[in-house]
Amino acid sequence: MTKQQRKPVVFVAGPMTGYHDFNRAEFNAEAGVLEDRGFTVLNPAILPDGLEHRQYLAITISMLEQADAVFLLDGWEKSEGAIREFRRARELGLIFMFQSWETARLAILHNRNSLQEVACK
Repeated sequence: MTKQQRKPVVFVAGPMTGYHDFNRAEFNAEAGVLEDRGFTVLNPAILPDGLEHRQYLAITISMLEQADAVFLLDGWEKSEGAIREFRRARELGLIFMFQSWETARLAILHNRNSLQEVACK
């Protein structure tokens, strides 16, 4: 299958730690919508319980690096892991998709602040 023939691949990023069942219901609901709209979805909510945070992050960054786009769930900006995924996606030049307009606004502000921080160094 060529790149032109395969469905676009989207990685879902958002908060998990501190949420009931690691926010799997929200991840799975949005993954279902994306799949229904013709995307191949990389969903970190399918990962098993029992790993350390750093192990999850290593796995999710690897998943992200296979994607064409990132779908940011509401609350992503409060998650250390999702912020790192956001930064890596930006480095890779991935397309961003958003669960809500507020999430889009926060991503723009976070991107603007990150660029200013880099420019000041």
